[in-house]
Amino acid sequence: MTAINQNFADFSHGARPVQPSLGRGAAQSQVNIRPGGSVSAMLLRLLGGCMVLASIGIWLAPEAGADPQLALVRMGITVFLMFLGLCLLLQRETADQPEFQFDARRGEMRIEEIRADGRPVVVMRRSYRSLGAARFSDKTLQIIETNGTILLELPLEGRATRRLLMSQIRPHLPILD
Repeated sequence: MTAINQNFADFSHGARPVQPSLGRGAAQSQVNIRPGGSVSAMLLRLLGGCMVLASIGIWLAPEAGADPQLALVRMGITVFLMFLGLCLLLQRETADQPEFQFDARRGEMRIEEIRADGRPVVVMRRSYRSLGAARFSDKTLQIIETNGTILLELPLEGRATRRLLMSQIRPHLPILD
């Protein structure tokens, strides 16, 4: 005899959970920026990977000449391409960039760094009220102190990030042209 459980829950007709939507005027509650992940860094890593593959590909070519002097030249080119390619691939791996967090819910800006053990540590925390102003350009954001000095300058990764930050900072800080 086979027993089949015919009791099942049908959730298709129930109420769907309400997702908070970000309208045109609403800002995200938190925007995180981690500098260093730019397109130029990606292109340098791609170039480094191509150099490593080219250093191996030199030896896959058919016998261009069985001359021992040519083999020595190929060995030198291989070492050069391999070294330069690995340098380009590993260029940005050593320095972890801090993360800049703009939190509208708490009304503050935080800078976090990752420790060696992997835990994030807040290095600096400033409320929006203690800051002077913000200045947006096409590719950077400058946070300015109340005395007029530049506290920090961040590269912006695109128009979407710029719009998010502008919509979040505008109610709290004056934006300079």
